[in-house]
Amino acid sequence: METVIRMGRRLQSGEIDWEQRRYEIAKEIYPLILENSIRLPCDGKEQLAAAAIAAVNAAELLVTALQAKPLKDE
Repeated sequence: METVIRMGRRLQSGEIDWEQRRYEIAKEIYPLILENSIRLPCDGKEQLAAAAIAAVNAAELLVTALQAKPLKDE
């Protein structure tokens, strides 16, 4: 319940939930990375693990870049 309250406060204050953004980015990127990893010479479990790690790392890099230089309102 505490988490839900914190999320509500963040939304009201306009604060970005970066952990949620990381999750959303990784979720979007994962299938694309997995699709491209099919050509790799390893078994399915290794492909899933490698794609998951790559998606999380890519999401972290993107969030870090966004935090360093946020988009400007136009």
